[in-house]
Amino acid sequence: MATVRFYGDLKRFGSEFQLEVETGAEALRALLIQIPGLRQHISEGRYKVRVGEKQLTMDTLKKGMHTRLKRHTEIRITPVVAGAKNGGLFQTILGAALIVIGVIFSETPFGAPLIATGIGLAAGGVAQMLTKTPKTSTSSSADNGATNNYFSSLENVVGQGDPVPLLYGRMRVGSHVISQGLITDKS
Repeated sequence: MATVRFYGDLKRFGSEFQLEVETGAEALRALLIQIPGLRQHISEGRYKVRVGEKQLTMDTLKKGMHTRLKRHTEIRITPVVAGAKNGGLFQTILGAALIVIGVIFSETPFGAPLIATGIGLAAGGVAQMLTKTPKTSTSSSADNGATNNYFSSLENVVGQGDPVPLLYGRMRVGSHVISQGLITDKS
């Protein structure tokens, strides 16, 4: 028996499935056949697959999914978070291309705006490549562990400098209530 667990946006299809299968590929195939829309959703995204304690990469995915599973093995499928990373190269190249196109069309009314946009993109891309990503503080180390008085909530107190989560899509999460109160002091 194997347990398949979905994480992130895959939880809309269910979070845990108990299957009597011999390989990971057999388990995934059974779920793709039985759950409507799952095949299309998986084909449009990027996911990490973990069989037992082994993290499967693109090189080991085929072999890892066809190996015989031990009893009570967990197969975890987690979405890969897509983000900017430490980019800036594409933005710089796009900016340079817009500058060249703007110079070519400099006699038309479109030339100057293309050049200005290209300069802005190129400068932003170079700045992004040169600037280190700032370290975010943990809730215990932010503001030397002191709580923040700017946010007035009895249970959900956020320390100054703590990261505030930004969510895309539908998620099941806890909360940080952010409400600001104003206290005037006549001293």
